[in-house]
Amino acid sequence: MNEREAFDFVYDISETLLKNGAEIKRIETTIRHIAEALELKDFDSFVLINGIFMTARLKDQTVQARVRDIPISPINLGRIEQINTLSRRLTEKRLSPEDANEWLQEIKQESFASDPLKIFAYAFGSASFCFIFGGSLWDTIGALILGVVLACFSMYLLPKFNMSDIISTITSSAFVSILACLFVRFFPVLHLTSLVTGGIISLLPGVAIVNGIRYLFDGDYSSGWGQMIYALITALCVSVGVGLVLRAFSML
Repeated sequence: MNEREAFDFVYDISETLLKNGAEIKRIETTIRHIAEALELKDFDSFVLINGIFMTARLKDQTVQARVRDIPISPINLGRIEQINTLSRRLTEKRLSPEDANEWLQEIKQESFASDPLKIFAYAFGSASFCFIFGGSLWDTIGALILGVVLACFSMYLLPKFNMSDIISTITSSAFVSILACLFVRFFPVLHLTSLVTGGIISLLPGVAIVNGIRYLFDGDYSSGWGQMIYALITALCVSVGVGLVLRAFSML
């Protein structure tokens, strides 16, 4: 692997980590160790929540640089853990750069959670939070059904329309609210507040808020405020979707 290929490989790792929700400091530390293992000179990087800037000086004294905008994406801990294992083996010289590159491509293609497992996570999360926030047994069952329907809606139907994250969030929260209102209409034993609370829990940006606070305390204000604004906009979209539906049903 020559210097340019090594630089591209390091950038590929950083981009994959950022796309899968890795922490900023973890990304910078990982790629710095890999760059040292690959003997890249004058290597420097600057990572934000939605972009990566990277430079290195090659042996012919030319400077290799790359900048790319990367949208904020959901966290995939399985892929992050695999890349961390790859980086440790590479820095310990237990893995050649060529083999590491092949392994990275396999990691990028691997699915770390099957669709049935994702649906179960949606359902279990909705039912659990519905019960925690005071829902009855029937409310918990209703929230579980809402979680399953929301999972199928988010995984199979929404991607076909290629909508922005804002519109997708508003649509998903409105869809859950409509189903919750219909459940209460046909099954009066259910409580609307508990159903909506459990149904929308998968849409709330809890991880983004935690990461934003951590970045702010670490002094990374650009990433911290970026995460906080992303969380705020997501929460506002959820509230808009729920509010519009509840207002419409109250008028009807």
